[in-house]
Amino acid sequence: MIRRNAVCITAGAALALSLAACGGGDGDKKAQGGSSTSGNTKLAAEQILSTVSQKAGEIKSFTATLSSDTSTSGQNVKMNGRISYRLEPKLAMKMNVTGMSVNGKETGGFQEILLGDNVYMRMAALSRQTGKPWAKMSLSKVGAKSGIDIKSLLNQSKQTDPSANVRMLTASKDVRKIGTETVGGTQATHYQGTYSVQDALAKLDGDQRAAMQQMIAKSGLDKMNFDLWIDDQQLPRKMTVTTPAGSQVRTTTTMTYSGFNKPVSIAAPPAGQVTSIG
Repeated sequence: MIRRNAVCITAGAALALSLAACGGGDGDKKAQGGSSTSGNTKLAAEQILSTVSQKAGEIKSFTATLSSDTSTSGQNVKMNGRISYRLEPKLAMKMNVTGMSVNGKETGGFQEILLGDNVYMRMAALSRQTGKPWAKMSLSKVGAKSGIDIKSLLNQSKQTDPSANVRMLTASKDVRKIGTETVGGTQATHYQGTYSVQDALAKLDGDQRAAMQQMIAKSGLDKMNFDLWIDDQQLPRKMTVTTPAGSQVRTTTTMTYSGFNKPVSIAAPPAGQVTSIG
């Protein structure tokens, strides 16, 4: 039971990361013209999305705050936390979930560190079971248990990550500029749109598409709504991804970004505090 819960949390973290994209765009572009203002505005927004993956491809590290609210099969899970992400010299991720609740009941947070093929988790239930603060699992084994190729999903190449998720947004056929707002003290341009999940997956490379397809297939999602806030440096400040009303899985995930390309320190816990499971 403990290991199954750990697998579910890890898969959920992967889903949150895959749904919440990291991108950029030109927040200063404006539509021109008279009667064709609406069409020009739409075209300008689409052009901005086309620059997102290029800018995102320059991001090698970042930090972000994360909040998600997911309901499915009568169960509601909410969580809030912070993520540190590094692509070089080797992909690594550290997530600290400070608050988590299931059906309104607080369950306590957890910490997760991804390094290579290993994921380290610190959560109260695992600590009581193992007698040590941290539990270590192989991503390959977690994927085998969950039926999701989490390793392929998270351990993506430097050339495509994090721009892979951004490329999914370019599948939108209705993206539009909403206005200018302040996010975390920074002025940002707000864009909004929807995209077909299958069209978005078609934007990805083969391995990434296959890994994402496994996860999306389990959720039954076919369309997503998104909001993206971009600053004048063509960097993302905030992104929200939401399932449409009536979806089998109802989820809203929001990430607020900072610390682009700044040093990120991510290391494995001390060996004496770790127990291998599974």
